[in-house]
Amino acid sequence: MRMQTLPDAQVPARTLSPKWNIATEGLSAAQRQTILDRMEVVSFEPKEILFDQDEPSDTLLLVTEGRIRLFQTLENGEQFTFGICLPGTILGLAATVTGQSRILSAESLESATASIMTRTDFLHCLVEIPPFHWNITRLLAILSIESIERSGPMVLDRASVRLGTVLKSLARPEPGDTPQQCLSVVDLTQQELARMIGVSRSWVAIALSEFERLGLISKSRGKIVIRNTKRLDDFIAEQRNH
Repeated sequence: MRMQTLPDAQVPARTLSPKWNIATEGLSAAQRQTILDRMEVVSFEPKEILFDQDEPSDTLLLVTEGRIRLFQTLENGEQFTFGICLPGTILGLAATVTGQSRILSAESLESATASIMTRTDFLHCLVEIPPFHWNITRLLAILSIESIERSGPMVLDRASVRLGTVLKSLARPEPGDTPQQCLSVVDLTQQELARMIGVSRSWVAIALSEFERLGLISKSRGKIVIRNTKRLDDFIAEQRNH
């Protein structure tokens, strides 16, 4: 993992994260500063690996900018995406607490930043700041529930539902769009999309053509546009109920 310390003027507002607010709820200004002083702000390029599965979990990461893909690589080399994480997500909390190796890998989908704390510093804060210890216990419970809600459908859904869900997770609003907002996915190859869903590239090509025939998307070179998000949502719901 390549780490680059950001100048102070570029440091994201870490305390604005809702989950970070849970972790620091009820702490004094001095206690909050003690924790922040032990965190380092780093940046990642698009498609950069933040950490790999099976490596030691010796750092805790708070995503502050950009989206992060969590995935697992199987023995045959296939990848399966467990979720797309937005700013405010804390990565590696459970593994950092237990000291176990990471079970997932994380990759930045775009330029991203994160605040990182070593396990040694994290454990020190838990001991020195008892309210922080309690907040982390509560946060672990919240993250556990969210993880089930986020990754459960991705694991159990049929491939067509996973494709629609991943496209929505990756899409951004079209600039200067109408009130019925269009979303677009750019600079994503069919092979990369196939890895995220756990299917072959040829299946993705056929499925995207079918999505286009159904009026769910339109596609051009290097770009996929979701013209009507409600129609895609209805399609996902219908496929799940089959």
